[in-house]
Amino acid sequence: MKTFRKHAKLSGIMYRFPIKDVIVRSASVRKKIKQADYIGPCVRLNQHEFTLDIADVAWFYACSGNSVEVLPAENASSSAIDLYLNGSVYGAILHQQKTLPFHGSCFRYQSLGIMICGDSGVGKSSLTTAFCLQGADFLTDDVTPISFKKNKPYIHALSDRIKLWGDSLQQLNQTQDGLERIIPEREKFYFPMPSDTHKLVSLDLIIRLRVYDQPDITIEPLEGIPSFTALRNEIFRGEYLPGMPDSETAYLSQLVAISRVVQVINVYRPRTITIERLRAEMVQLIDSIIPDRVAREGVTKTYAL
Repeated sequence: MKTFRKHAKLSGIMYRFPIKDVIVRSASVRKKIKQADYIGPCVRLNQHEFTLDIADVAWFYACSGNSVEVLPAENASSSAIDLYLNGSVYGAILHQQKTLPFHGSCFRYQSLGIMICGDSGVGKSSLTTAFCLQGADFLTDDVTPISFKKNKPYIHALSDRIKLWGDSLQQLNQTQDGLERIIPEREKFYFPMPSDTHKLVSLDLIIRLRVYDQPDITIEPLEGIPSFTALRNEIFRGEYLPGMPDSETAYLSQLVAISRVVQVINVYRPRTITIERLRAEMVQLIDSIIPDRVAREGVTKTYAL
């Protein structure tokens, strides 16, 4: 998969899409999927076709991993359309391509390519931003495509912005002034991040962030079957896979390979912990991993695309 940002002009507005070779164009009519092997809220799909219908935003159609059509609702904001285009539709395209996507945000810290996984609202983006504001290299936000070289997994660095809530910006000492609001009525914004989108960065550590009601952070390393199961649960839009059996089959060997070579750790964080305290705790965790990782495998490998 070539990784370069795609801008497409739909209905006179410029829209963004992460993958260069995917054609994004406006639609005049809605296409129907003759045989939907999965039907969910707003979604119909099979291995090669996908539709998403979001009231008051847009109707989307993705096909064969290389094309997207968008029919915007009247008066829909471009930022709202962008949210779904670069979220659920992006995930569907990756599944059609059989490119394994995780629900995670990534950065490179010291010698490690690190992915923070977890449910929406758990703090993936704010923790990633906190690291990057302190010198880490930003790679992805929310959706992370993975590919392999010599049986080792690599992160596609595809993002140049990150989604942050207003209270996270405040904790990070960043202003909302001049930022694009994602949904007009919500306090969530696109925050620009310097990024080199022409790189593959080796995936070395996966932190599965969880929230609980205890006062201290708990760390739980995973190995073997628990690691594989945890990774399977972190696939972005994994609910689509019952209708995409070819993709699910392709992912099985990839998940096994990742579970064997990448350290996977559950991190349970207190509900009220500050972003900075969480970052400091994660620095200690990551710094404890670096010497052993470098001794066994060397520094993180990076490839130009």
